[in-house]
Amino acid sequence: MPQQNAQEGQADDLLTVFEGSSAEDGSHARQLWKSMTLLPPLESRLASADIRQRLPVARPRRRGTSNVANPVPLTVCSERQREDERRRYQAMADQRKEVMALLGRQRQQRIQKEHLSAAVKPKKEVVEPPDPEIELDKELML
Repeated sequence: MPQQNAQEGQADDLLTVFEGSSAEDGSHARQLWKSMTLLPPLESRLASADIRQRLPVARPRRRGTSNVANPVPLTVCSERQREDERRRYQAMADQRKEVMALLGRQRQQRIQKEHLSAAVKPKKEVVEPPDPEIELDKELML
């Protein structure tokens, strides 16, 4: 194993050449070039740091007495919730019917008032726009 690391280090030294610079500058430049390698795209990685790879571990259940002396079965609770929802929806439906009835009564009152006022309102005369040819004939006759 140490021989393999030594061979890789020698290969890196052979591939990266900095002529005319000090050994310290060469090592800094090598480190810079090694740090500039791009990481593969996130899609090609098998594991990602920002994605949880494991499911949460379930905690063991405690065996013993529960704090609730007489637990109510879930079916009774769900039935109570359904009944509450039915009552609430029924109340909303009743309120909607009342509003619709009120709107209907107001509409009928408006229609009755319009019928009463229609007899008193003056009739609008229908005025036809003057025909330009008749106007031209009148001007020519004068």
